[in-house]
Amino acid sequence: MRIYLSGNPFLYDVEQTAMSLMPERSPRAVPDSSEPFDRSGDYGVSKLSYTKHGVAASFTLCLDGKSCTETCREKIGENAAEEEVNSLARHSVRRSVFKAYASLTGERPAWGAVAGVRPAKLARKLLSSGLEPEEAVNRLKRGYYVREDKARFAVTAAVHAAELLKDVSDKDAALYVGIPFCPTRCAYCSFISKTAPSANSESVVEYLSCLGREIRAAGQRLSDAGVVMRAVYIGGGTPTFLTAQQLGTLMSEIRENFALSPDCEFTVEGGRPDTLTEEKIDAVYSGGATRISVNPQSFSNRVLASIGRSHSAESVYDAYRLTRKRGDWDINMDLIAGLPGDTVAGFAQSVASAVSLLPENITVHTLAMKKGSAFAERHQSQLSPELIAGMLEAGWKILRDSGYAPYYLYRQKYSGGSFENIGWAREGHICRYNIYMMEELLPVAACGAGAVTKLTDEEGGRIVRITNPKYPGDYCSSIEDIIDRKRRITEFYARSGVLETE
Repeated sequence: MRIYLSGNPFLYDVEQTAMSLMPERSPRAVPDSSEPFDRSGDYGVSKLSYTKHGVAASFTLCLDGKSCTETCREKIGENAAEEEVNSLARHSVRRSVFKAYASLTGERPAWGAVAGVRPAKLARKLLSSGLEPEEAVNRLKRGYYVREDKARFAVTAAVHAAELLKDVSDKDAALYVGIPFCPTRCAYCSFISKTAPSANSESVVEYLSCLGREIRAAGQRLSDAGVVMRAVYIGGGTPTFLTAQQLGTLMSEIRENFALSPDCEFTVEGGRPDTLTEEKIDAVYSGGATRISVNPQSFSNRVLASIGRSHSAESVYDAYRLTRKRGDWDINMDLIAGLPGDTVAGFAQSVASAVSLLPENITVHTLAMKKGSAFAERHQSQLSPELIAGMLEAGWKILRDSGYAPYYLYRQKYSGGSFENIGWAREGHICRYNIYMMEELLPVAACGAGAVTKLTDEEGGRIVRITNPKYPGDYCSSIEDIIDRKRRITEFYARSGVLETE
């Protein structure tokens, strides 16, 4: 579905709002053009105009032969700065898209006119403007049409982020290290990961050698700038696909090359229970991890089989017991709402099963039909939004009643019902890395195939991205260039005034 712009430079805002409302139609915005546009089929037209005292955004939506137009206006103060004018214009554009969609379809998606993956950033902006949390909730409801429960989730996450921000300095950062290998590929997965015959195969050994070189290069640049890691996250793929010795070596390389703060949170994404052995768990714990994930996704063997997981619910319990027995650390468990073949009662049972084990964190994801996944390739249908909503609400009740509280959230494209992913934690056990990364509170140095270093300046609003090649083979063949581009880390901190240069 195409959306044509007229006098409207805010292409991203239009496209992302439409995508969050109509992901199944794959809306794409077309830049402003004098050329006539195609009015056949489904389409949208977004217009923006300015008057002496304000801005008006209209959106015409045509779906399945029906159409409507909605207009949103914002007053602009006489001495408003350009940044404020642009913010009001973007807000009007997004609202007009939502109003037209709601008017034409009769549906009112829970996130209203809020687009993008980080709704808590908007809530944090409202709080930083001087609003109290309850006032921010009301602003999201009235100004952005967000349903009350979602508004409260966003504001709660924003409060956690604001609290963490008080405790960071311009010499703090986080580190992500990617292991792009899995024993098998899940049907919902679109990550750039490879199945490999064994952890000792030539391709894995070569990858780890190159990864070690990048870790040393990035560590040197950050150490020279006096930067300290407040959180480390080894993700994937499936990091525990590696052998115990490989895991131990990798974690030693990280500790030796980066300055870790005394309270550094160190997470290893164990992920697949079938990869967790006592020897590997021991290596991860001895390597300094303070947090590990044991991710069932579901406790239904039938659902697990349908998504291509090669483990049973019983093996989740076994892996969890081994992990808990090893030491005093936080354990996270991931669950997915909306998996094919699941039911409200089935998902509620999965949440109850996870809660019964008392992990410190439980992350509830909503299934996203991502391009490149087996589900997308075989045109697997999403469960209905009503069914997914029932799953989420049943899970939330169990979590709240069991002493868990939400602490961070994010949204994904192509999620069923345009819902979200929410991290829940027992008191005192939030995952700092999740908030640092998702709310862009700290620079995140990233090593490995497909990793994206994101250097953020919270105060100055600057973001520098350094992107690595996606595939392990391309990553290894480009390692010299990858190491050379790490100089941008030094340049970033020099401009930020953290690193003094001659």
